[in-house]
Amino acid sequence: MTDDDGSGSDDKQQSMTPRGFPASLLAEFIGTAIVTLGTVGPAVIARGLGFHLGYAVETGTTGLATMVIIYSFRNVSGAHTNPCTTLAFALRKDFHWARVPGYIAVQFLGAIAAGALMLAIFQAPRTALLPEMSLGIWPAFWLEIVLTTVLIIVALSTANAARFIGPEAAIANGATTVVDRWIGGHISSGSMNPARTLGPAIVAGGFGAWWVYVVAPLIGMLVAVALVSAMWRAPDGAGAQQQGGGAS
Repeated sequence: MTDDDGSGSDDKQQSMTPRGFPASLLAEFIGTAIVTLGTVGPAVIARGLGFHLGYAVETGTTGLATMVIIYSFRNVSGAHTNPCTTLAFALRKDFHWARVPGYIAVQFLGAIAAGALMLAIFQAPRTALLPEMSLGIWPAFWLEIVLTTVLIIVALSTANAARFIGPEAAIANGATTVVDRWIGGHISSGSMNPARTLGPAIVAGGFGAWWVYVVAPLIGMLVAVALVSAMWRAPDGAGAQQQGGGAS
């Protein structure tokens, strides 16, 4: 049952107490796996079953998965599901650096698990797990910087103490992911997330341009942190004392 004002869901989440850091790691593993399924799933289905879902669906599923994960796990782990998001919160002193390695490790593990699961179910060729770079390496590189900058700006602007705030954050970050994926889908696959791209690529056996999906998103993340820091002043004593950690 929900209250008349529609706040029942938030009240229920607030009444449920997360089980500490191990629960945060589990949430990041599950969340990143689901976001990765939403990203590589359409391509694997198309290659494995010969059933093309269409570009709108292929780009939209990642955004919908992002929204679902933020709704579900924002009060457990912060719903980062992206090493760039985790690092951005840490750089802004919203998130303990000691927790960063664990978060990034389970994010990659979740993405690897998702890639392996999709191959096992749909029997697609391993190349279906690799990102599309139709214009070559350098257009993909520069576009990934731009797209990641936009995504992390939205993530930092809709979060407090490394956690997304309310349903509006899920909508904002999900919509940003859809737009970024729509723009970058054929040029760089609109990754913005090293784990989401490299996890499935590891399952596929790797590819030569892997560095694009590490260096470019990290540059975009640093640009975003600098821009947000120039616009907003963090409150005194905020951030690093918080436990939790939110974008695709």
